[in-house]
Amino acid sequence: MVKAVKALDAGSSEPTTKGTKRKRFSKKTKKAWRKRTNIEDVERFLEEKIREERTGGDPTAKQNKDLFYIDKRDMFETAPKARVIKCHSELEVDPRVQAVSGYSGPSKRKKKRKKKLSVSEDMREDNKKPDKTSGQYDLWSSSSTTTKTLDPCLPPPVKKPPQYRTSETKMPAVAPPHPGQSYNPSFTSHQELLQQALEVEEKREKEKAKVSRDAAPDVVVTEEEYLREMSQGLTQGSTAAGGGGSMSETEDGEGNEGAGYGVTARHERKTRTQRNKERLEKEKAQELKEKKRNKEFEKELKRLKSIKKELSKEEQNQASVTQQRQLKKGEKRFRPGKFGPNKFLEEQSDFMLPEEVDSSLRKINPPGNVLLDRFTSLQKRNMIEVRRRVMPHRTYKLKYVEKWRMKLPHEIKELTKIKHKPKARKKIKLTES
Repeated sequence: MVKAVKALDAGSSEPTTKGTKRKRFSKKTKKAWRKRTNIEDVERFLEEKIREERTGGDPTAKQNKDLFYIDKRDMFETAPKARVIKCHSELEVDPRVQAVSGYSGPSKRKKKRKKKLSVSEDMREDNKKPDKTSGQYDLWSSSSTTTKTLDPCLPPPVKKPPQYRTSETKMPAVAPPHPGQSYNPSFTSHQELLQQALEVEEKREKEKAKVSRDAAPDVVVTEEEYLREMSQGLTQGSTAAGGGGSMSETEDGEGNEGAGYGVTARHERKTRTQRNKERLEKEKAQELKEKKRNKEFEKELKRLKSIKKELSKEEQNQASVTQQRQLKKGEKRFRPGKFGPNKFLEEQSDFMLPEEVDSSLRKINPPGNVLLDRFTSLQKRNMIEVRRRVMPHRTYKLKYVEKWRMKLPHEIKELTKIKHKPKARKKIKLTES
Protein backbone atom coordinates (compact mmCIF):
# COMPACT_ATOMS: atom_id res chain seq x y z
CA MET A 1 0.00 0.00 0.00
CA VAL A 2 2.83 2.31 0.77
CA LYS A 3 4.48 1.51 -2.60
CA ALA A 4 1.32 2.43 -4.49
CA VAL A 5 1.08 5.81 -2.75
CA LYS A 6 4.71 6.55 -3.58
CA ALA A 7 4.08 5.78 -7.24
CA LEU A 8 1.08 8.07 -7.30
CA ASP A 9 3.10 10.81 -5.70
CA ALA A 10 5.79 10.39 -8.36
CA GLY A 11 3.20 10.74 -11.16
CA SER A 12 1.73 13.97 -9.84
CA SER A 13 2.64 17.13 -11.70
CA GLU A 14 2.33 19.52 -8.79
CA PRO A 15 5.71 20.62 -7.47
CA THR A 16 6.28 19.80 -3.83
CA THR A 17 8.32 21.74 -1.39
CA LYS A 18 9.34 20.89 2.09
CA GLY A 19 6.75 21.91 4.64
CA THR A 20 3.85 21.88 2.15
CA LYS A 21 1.39 19.09 1.73
CA ARG A 22 0.93 17.55 -1.69
CA LYS A 23 -2.51 17.66 -3.20
CA ARG A 24 -4.02 14.35 -4.01
CA PHE A 25 -6.57 13.75 -6.75
CA SER A 26 -8.03 10.91 -8.63
CA LYS A 27 -6.39 9.67 -11.87
CA LYS A 28 -8.81 7.00 -12.88
CA THR A 29 -10.16 8.64 -16.03
CA LYS A 30 -8.48 10.34 -19.03
CA LYS A 31 -10.24 13.56 -18.22
CA ALA A 32 -8.54 13.71 -14.84
CA TRP A 33 -5.16 12.90 -16.36
CA ARG A 34 -5.52 15.68 -18.96
CA LYS A 35 -6.70 18.15 -16.39
CA ARG A 36 -4.19 17.49 -13.65
CA THR A 37 -0.98 16.30 -15.33
CA ASN A 38 1.71 18.85 -16.44
CA ILE A 39 2.97 18.23 -20.03
CA GLU A 40 4.66 21.57 -20.78
CA ASP A 41 8.12 20.06 -21.25
CA VAL A 42 6.75 17.52 -23.70
CA GLU A 43 4.99 20.24 -25.70
CA ARG A 44 8.14 22.36 -25.68
CA PHE A 45 10.16 19.43 -27.01
CA LEU A 46 7.61 18.74 -29.73
CA GLU A 47 7.51 22.41 -30.81
CA GLU A 48 11.29 22.54 -31.10
CA LYS A 49 11.27 19.37 -33.17
CA ILE A 50 8.59 20.72 -35.52
CA ARG A 51 10.50 24.02 -35.89
CA GLU A 52 13.71 22.15 -36.77
CA GLU A 53 11.89 20.08 -39.36
CA ARG A 54 10.40 23.23 -40.84
CA THR A 55 13.77 25.01 -41.00
CA GLY A 56 15.70 22.02 -42.35
CA GLY A 57 16.62 19.96 -39.32
CA ASP A 58 19.15 20.19 -36.53
CA PRO A 59 22.23 22.14 -37.81
CA THR A 60 24.56 20.41 -35.33
CA ALA A 61 23.81 17.04 -36.93
CA LYS A 62 24.57 18.27 -40.51
CA GLN A 63 27.82 18.53 -42.48
CA ASN A 64 29.37 21.67 -43.90
CA LYS A 65 28.34 20.88 -47.50
CA ASP A 66 24.69 20.77 -46.37
CA LEU A 67 24.92 24.05 -44.46
CA PHE A 68 26.95 26.22 -46.92
CA TYR A 69 27.09 26.65 -50.76
CA ILE A 70 28.98 28.76 -53.32
CA ASP A 71 26.95 31.52 -54.92
CA LYS A 72 27.69 31.38 -58.69
CA ARG A 73 25.12 33.90 -59.79
CA ASP A 74 26.10 36.99 -61.78
CA MET A 75 26.46 39.96 -59.45
CA PHE A 76 25.43 42.31 -62.34
CA GLU A 77 22.34 40.30 -63.14
CA THR A 78 19.29 42.47 -63.39
CA ALA A 79 16.47 41.91 -60.98
CA PRO A 80 13.49 39.98 -62.29
CA LYS A 81 10.75 42.11 -63.74
CA ALA A 82 7.82 42.80 -61.54
CA ARG A 83 4.71 40.90 -62.36
CA VAL A 84 2.33 42.90 -64.47
CA ILE A 85 -1.35 42.78 -63.64
CA LYS A 86 -3.57 41.53 -66.41
CA CYS A 87 -5.64 44.71 -66.56
CA HIS A 88 -2.44 46.74 -66.98
CA SER A 89 -0.94 44.35 -69.56
CA GLU A 90 -3.84 45.04 -71.90
CA LEU A 91 -2.78 48.69 -72.05
CA GLU A 92 0.75 47.83 -73.28
CA VAL A 93 1.76 47.75 -76.97
CA ASP A 94 1.35 44.38 -78.66
CA PRO A 95 4.59 43.57 -80.56
CA ARG A 96 2.74 41.38 -83.04
CA VAL A 97 0.74 44.35 -84.34
CA GLN A 98 2.61 46.85 -86.52
CA ALA A 99 2.22 50.54 -85.75
CA VAL A 100 0.42 52.67 -88.35
CA SER A 101 2.06 56.03 -89.05
CA GLY A 102 2.51 58.22 -92.10
CA TYR A 103 6.03 59.40 -91.11
CA SER A 104 8.72 56.85 -91.99
CA GLY A 105 11.69 58.73 -90.48
CA PRO A 106 14.38 61.05 -91.86
CA SER A 107 15.83 60.40 -95.32
CA LYS A 108 19.42 59.30 -95.93
CA ARG A 109 20.41 62.77 -97.12
CA LYS A 110 19.13 64.37 -93.92
CA LYS A 111 20.93 61.74 -91.83
CA LYS A 112 24.24 62.52 -93.59
CA ARG A 113 23.68 66.25 -93.12
CA LYS A 114 22.86 65.74 -89.46
CA LYS A 115 26.04 63.68 -88.99
CA LYS A 116 28.18 66.39 -90.59
CA LEU A 117 26.53 69.04 -88.45
CA SER A 118 27.20 67.01 -85.31
CA VAL A 119 30.91 66.70 -86.26
CA SER A 120 31.20 70.43 -86.91
CA GLU A 121 29.40 71.20 -83.61
CA ASP A 122 31.87 69.00 -81.72
CA MET A 123 34.76 70.83 -83.36
CA ARG A 124 33.21 74.17 -82.49
CA GLU A 125 32.88 73.11 -78.85
CA ASP A 126 36.57 72.14 -78.81
CA ASN A 127 37.58 75.46 -80.39
CA LYS A 128 35.42 77.62 -78.15
CA LYS A 129 37.07 80.72 -76.80
CA PRO A 130 37.29 80.96 -73.02
CA ASP A 131 34.74 83.28 -71.49
CA LYS A 132 36.54 86.19 -69.80
CA THR A 133 33.50 87.12 -67.76
CA SER A 134 33.43 83.75 -65.97
CA GLY A 135 35.89 82.92 -63.21
CA GLN A 136 37.30 79.92 -65.13
CA TYR A 137 39.44 82.03 -67.46
CA ASP A 138 43.18 82.03 -66.70
CA LEU A 139 44.56 85.43 -67.60
CA TRP A 140 48.25 84.50 -67.14
CA SER A 141 48.19 81.17 -68.97
CA SER A 142 51.06 80.70 -71.45
CA SER A 143 49.00 78.66 -73.94
CA SER A 144 47.51 80.93 -76.59
CA THR A 145 44.57 79.22 -78.27
CA THR A 146 43.80 80.38 -81.80
CA THR A 147 40.29 79.38 -82.76
CA LYS A 148 38.38 79.55 -86.02
CA THR A 149 34.65 79.81 -86.42
CA LEU A 150 33.36 76.97 -88.60
CA ASP A 151 30.34 77.24 -90.83
CA PRO A 152 27.87 74.45 -89.92
CA CYS A 153 26.60 74.29 -93.51
CA LEU A 154 30.07 73.46 -94.89
CA PRO A 155 31.82 70.08 -94.51
CA PRO A 156 34.42 69.81 -91.74
CA PRO A 157 38.03 70.67 -92.68
CA VAL A 158 40.34 67.90 -93.81
CA LYS A 159 42.78 66.74 -91.15
CA LYS A 160 46.38 67.16 -92.28
CA PRO A 161 48.55 64.02 -92.25
CA PRO A 162 51.43 63.90 -89.75
CA GLN A 163 54.08 63.92 -92.54
CA TYR A 164 52.69 67.05 -94.21
CA ARG A 165 55.42 69.43 -95.38
CA THR A 166 58.23 67.39 -93.91
CA SER A 167 61.51 66.65 -95.65
CA GLU A 168 64.38 64.41 -94.52
CA THR A 169 66.96 66.36 -96.51
CA LYS A 170 70.08 67.66 -94.77
CA MET A 171 70.75 70.32 -97.38
CA PRO A 172 70.92 73.89 -96.08
CA ALA A 173 68.17 76.33 -97.01
CA VAL A 174 70.68 78.93 -98.16
CA ALA A 175 73.91 77.35 -99.43
CA PRO A 176 77.06 79.50 -99.14
CA PRO A 177 78.09 80.77 -102.60
CA HIS A 178 81.41 80.06 -104.23
CA PRO A 179 84.07 82.67 -103.35
CA GLY A 180 84.56 83.28 -107.07
CA GLN A 181 81.03 84.76 -107.24
CA SER A 182 82.01 87.72 -105.11
CA TYR A 183 81.89 91.22 -106.61
CA ASN A 184 85.65 91.51 -106.10
CA PRO A 185 87.00 87.91 -106.06
CA SER A 186 90.60 86.78 -105.97
CA PHE A 187 92.20 85.54 -109.15
CA THR A 188 92.47 81.88 -108.09
CA SER A 189 88.87 81.59 -106.85
CA HIS A 190 87.54 83.25 -110.02
CA GLN A 191 89.56 80.87 -112.21
CA GLU A 192 88.22 77.88 -110.25
CA LEU A 193 84.64 79.04 -110.84
CA LEU A 194 85.30 79.46 -114.56
CA GLN A 195 86.86 75.98 -114.69
CA GLN A 196 83.76 74.45 -113.09
CA ALA A 197 81.48 76.22 -115.59
CA LEU A 198 83.69 74.99 -118.45
CA GLU A 199 83.48 71.35 -117.24
CA VAL A 200 79.69 71.54 -117.04
CA GLU A 201 79.46 72.93 -120.56
CA GLU A 202 81.84 70.28 -121.96
CA LYS A 203 79.75 67.55 -120.35
CA ARG A 204 76.61 68.90 -122.02
CA GLU A 205 78.33 69.04 -125.42
CA LYS A 206 79.49 65.43 -125.04
CA GLU A 207 75.97 64.26 -124.26
CA LYS A 208 74.60 66.07 -127.31
CA ALA A 209 77.30 64.56 -129.54
CA LYS A 210 76.58 61.09 -128.16
CA VAL A 211 72.87 61.41 -128.94
CA SER A 212 73.56 62.54 -132.49
CA ARG A 213 76.19 59.77 -132.97
CA ASP A 214 73.92 56.99 -131.70
CA ALA A 215 71.05 58.09 -133.94
CA ALA A 216 70.46 56.01 -137.09
CA PRO A 217 71.77 57.59 -140.34
CA ASP A 218 69.35 58.83 -142.97
CA VAL A 219 68.51 56.22 -145.60
CA VAL A 220 68.96 57.50 -149.18
CA VAL A 221 66.92 55.59 -151.78
CA THR A 222 67.78 56.11 -155.43
CA GLU A 223 65.23 56.09 -158.23
CA GLU A 224 66.47 52.76 -159.65
CA GLU A 225 66.13 51.01 -156.28
CA TYR A 226 62.64 52.43 -155.84
CA LEU A 227 61.50 51.18 -159.29
CA ARG A 228 63.07 47.74 -158.73
CA GLU A 229 61.35 47.35 -155.39
CA MET A 230 57.95 48.50 -156.63
CA SER A 231 58.05 46.31 -159.78
CA GLN A 232 58.70 43.02 -157.98
CA GLY A 233 56.11 40.30 -158.73
CA LEU A 234 54.59 42.11 -161.70
CA THR A 235 56.25 40.07 -164.57
CA GLN A 236 54.31 37.28 -166.40
CA GLY A 237 57.05 34.62 -166.13
CA SER A 238 57.16 34.79 -162.37
CA THR A 239 53.37 34.50 -162.08
CA ALA A 240 53.24 31.55 -164.45
CA ALA A 241 56.10 29.77 -162.71
CA GLY A 242 54.49 30.39 -159.38
CA GLY A 243 51.10 29.08 -160.62
CA GLY A 244 52.63 25.91 -162.16
CA GLY A 245 54.49 25.07 -158.97
CA SER A 246 51.33 25.41 -156.90
CA MET A 247 49.37 23.19 -159.30
CA SER A 248 52.02 20.44 -159.20
CA GLU A 249 52.14 20.59 -155.41
CA THR A 250 48.35 20.24 -155.15
CA GLU A 251 48.39 17.28 -157.53
CA ASP A 252 51.10 15.51 -155.53
CA GLY A 253 49.18 16.15 -152.35
CA GLU A 254 45.99 14.71 -153.85
CA GLY A 255 47.86 11.59 -155.03
CA ASN A 256 49.33 10.97 -151.61
CA GLU A 257 45.97 11.42 -149.97
CA GLY A 258 44.34 8.95 -152.40
CA ALA A 259 47.06 6.35 -151.79
CA GLY A 260 46.79 6.56 -148.00
CA TYR A 261 43.00 6.54 -147.82
CA GLY A 262 41.49 3.57 -145.95
CA VAL A 263 44.86 2.17 -144.66
CA THR A 264 44.87 1.48 -140.87
CA ALA A 265 48.05 1.18 -138.74
CA ARG A 266 48.58 -2.30 -137.25
CA HIS A 267 50.55 -2.73 -133.98
CA GLU A 268 52.22 -6.06 -133.39
CA ARG A 269 51.92 -7.54 -129.90
CA LYS A 270 55.14 -7.75 -127.87
CA THR A 271 56.43 -11.12 -126.76
CA ARG A 272 57.26 -12.04 -123.16
CA THR A 273 61.02 -11.91 -123.78
CA GLN A 274 60.73 -8.37 -125.16
CA ARG A 275 58.78 -7.25 -122.12
CA ASN A 276 61.30 -8.83 -119.75
CA LYS A 277 64.14 -7.06 -121.58
CA GLU A 278 62.38 -3.70 -121.25
CA ARG A 279 61.75 -4.28 -117.55
CA LEU A 280 65.42 -5.19 -116.94
CA GLU A 281 66.56 -2.07 -118.83
CA LYS A 282 64.29 0.15 -116.70
CA GLU A 283 65.61 -1.42 -113.48
CA LYS A 284 69.22 -0.88 -114.61
CA ALA A 285 68.51 2.77 -115.46
CA GLN A 286 66.92 3.28 -112.02
CA GLU A 287 69.93 1.70 -110.30
CA LEU A 288 72.31 3.95 -112.25
CA LYS A 289 70.32 7.04 -111.19
CA GLU A 290 70.43 6.03 -107.51
CA LYS A 291 74.20 5.38 -107.71
CA LYS A 292 74.75 8.76 -109.31
CA ARG A 293 72.64 10.47 -106.60
CA ASN A 294 74.58 8.70 -103.83
CA LYS A 295 77.92 9.74 -105.37
CA GLU A 296 76.81 13.38 -105.52
CA PHE A 297 75.66 13.22 -101.90
CA GLU A 298 79.04 11.79 -100.82
CA LYS A 299 80.85 14.53 -102.73
CA GLU A 300 78.79 17.20 -100.96
CA LEU A 301 79.58 15.62 -97.58
CA LYS A 302 83.30 15.71 -98.37
CA ARG A 303 83.20 19.38 -99.34
CA LEU A 304 81.49 20.64 -96.17
CA LYS A 305 84.42 22.91 -95.37
CA SER A 306 84.31 24.57 -98.77
CA ILE A 307 80.53 25.05 -98.42
CA LYS A 308 81.06 26.77 -95.05
CA LYS A 309 83.64 29.06 -96.64
CA GLU A 310 81.23 29.93 -99.45
CA LEU A 311 78.49 30.72 -96.93
CA SER A 312 80.83 32.97 -94.95
CA LYS A 313 81.82 34.77 -98.17
CA GLU A 314 78.16 35.28 -99.07
CA GLU A 315 77.49 36.72 -95.61
CA GLN A 316 80.41 39.10 -95.99
CA ASN A 317 79.19 40.19 -99.43
CA GLN A 318 75.68 40.70 -98.06
CA ALA A 319 77.02 42.77 -95.18
CA SER A 320 79.03 44.93 -97.60
CA VAL A 321 75.96 45.39 -99.82
CA THR A 322 73.82 46.47 -96.86
CA GLN A 323 76.56 48.89 -95.77
CA GLN A 324 76.70 50.40 -99.25
CA ARG A 325 72.92 50.74 -99.28
CA GLN A 326 73.00 52.58 -95.97
CA LEU A 327 75.73 54.88 -97.27
CA LYS A 328 73.69 55.60 -100.40
CA LYS A 329 70.63 56.23 -98.23
CA GLY A 330 72.64 58.71 -96.19
CA GLU A 331 73.95 60.39 -99.35
CA LYS A 332 70.42 60.74 -100.70
CA ARG A 333 69.68 63.18 -97.90
CA PHE A 334 72.23 65.55 -99.44
CA ARG A 335 70.82 65.19 -102.97
CA PRO A 336 67.50 66.14 -104.55
CA GLY A 337 65.03 63.28 -105.00
CA LYS A 338 62.53 62.49 -107.73
CA PHE A 339 58.88 63.00 -106.76
CA GLY A 340 57.32 63.42 -110.19
CA PRO A 341 57.78 62.77 -113.91
CA ASN A 342 60.55 65.36 -114.24
CA LYS A 343 64.10 65.08 -112.89
CA PHE A 344 65.89 67.93 -111.16
CA LEU A 345 68.60 69.41 -113.36
CA GLU A 346 70.95 71.67 -111.47
CA GLU A 347 71.41 74.91 -113.31
CA GLN A 348 74.78 76.34 -114.08
CA SER A 349 76.18 78.52 -111.29
CA ASP A 350 76.23 82.24 -111.96
CA PHE A 351 79.59 83.63 -112.92
CA MET A 352 81.10 86.71 -114.47
CA LEU A 353 83.72 86.92 -117.19
CA PRO A 354 87.07 88.60 -116.40
CA GLU A 355 86.13 91.74 -118.34
CA GLU A 356 82.84 92.03 -116.38
CA VAL A 357 84.50 91.95 -112.94
CA ASP A 358 84.86 95.41 -111.50
CA SER A 359 85.91 96.56 -108.05
CA SER A 360 83.26 99.30 -108.01
CA LEU A 361 79.79 98.33 -106.82
CA ARG A 362 78.20 101.06 -108.96
CA LYS A 363 79.45 99.62 -112.22
CA ILE A 364 78.89 95.94 -111.42
CA ASN A 365 75.93 94.08 -112.97
CA PRO A 366 74.81 91.35 -110.49
CA PRO A 367 74.06 88.06 -112.30
CA GLY A 368 71.24 85.67 -111.38
CA ASN A 369 67.77 86.11 -109.91
CA VAL A 370 66.96 85.86 -106.21
CA LEU A 371 63.41 84.58 -106.78
CA LEU A 372 64.60 81.86 -109.17
CA ASP A 373 67.33 80.90 -106.69
CA ARG A 374 64.76 80.41 -103.89
CA PHE A 375 62.50 78.37 -106.19
CA THR A 376 65.32 76.01 -107.20
CA SER A 377 66.34 75.71 -103.53
CA LEU A 378 62.82 74.47 -102.66
CA GLN A 379 63.03 71.90 -105.46
CA LYS A 380 66.50 70.81 -104.38
CA ARG A 381 65.36 70.29 -100.76
CA ASN A 382 62.35 68.19 -101.89
CA MET A 383 59.85 70.76 -100.63
CA ILE A 384 58.05 70.95 -103.99
CA GLU A 385 58.11 68.70 -107.04
CA VAL A 386 60.24 69.52 -110.06
CA ARG A 387 58.21 71.35 -112.68
CA ARG A 388 58.84 72.05 -116.32
CA ARG A 389 58.68 75.60 -117.59
CA VAL A 390 55.48 76.14 -119.56
CA MET A 391 56.09 78.46 -122.47
CA PRO A 392 53.30 80.71 -123.74
CA HIS A 393 51.21 78.84 -126.28
CA ARG A 394 47.72 78.80 -127.75
CA THR A 395 45.22 76.07 -127.06
CA TYR A 396 43.37 76.75 -130.33
CA LYS A 397 44.79 77.85 -133.65
CA LEU A 398 44.00 81.31 -134.98
CA LYS A 399 41.30 81.59 -137.62
CA TYR A 400 41.93 83.90 -140.55
CA VAL A 401 38.71 85.51 -141.78
CA GLU A 402 38.60 87.98 -144.67
CA LYS A 403 36.77 91.11 -143.54
CA TRP A 404 34.14 92.83 -145.68
CA ARG A 405 35.94 96.14 -145.87
CA MET A 406 39.08 94.45 -147.26
CA LYS A 407 37.32 93.31 -150.43
CA LEU A 408 37.57 95.20 -153.71
CA PRO A 409 34.57 97.16 -155.07
CA HIS A 410 33.87 94.78 -157.99
CA GLU A 411 33.91 91.81 -155.62
CA ILE A 412 31.36 93.52 -153.39
CA LYS A 413 29.10 94.14 -156.42
CA GLU A 414 29.24 90.48 -157.40
CA LEU A 415 28.35 89.43 -153.87
CA THR A 416 25.46 91.92 -153.64
CA LYS A 417 24.12 91.13 -157.10
CA ILE A 418 20.73 89.36 -156.92
CA LYS A 419 20.02 86.81 -159.56
CA HIS A 420 16.33 87.01 -160.53
CA LYS A 421 14.75 83.79 -161.66
CA PRO A 422 12.48 84.00 -164.79
CA LYS A 423 8.79 83.82 -164.04
CA ALA A 424 7.05 80.62 -165.06
CA ARG A 425 4.33 81.07 -167.69
CA LYS A 426 0.83 79.94 -166.94
CA LYS A 427 -0.38 76.90 -168.83
CA ILE A 428 -3.67 77.40 -170.67
CA LYS A 429 -5.80 74.39 -171.36
CA LEU A 430 -7.37 74.34 -174.83
CA THR A 431 -10.85 72.89 -175.03
CA GLU A 432 -12.32 71.52 -178.22
CA SER A 433 -15.41 73.35 -179.36
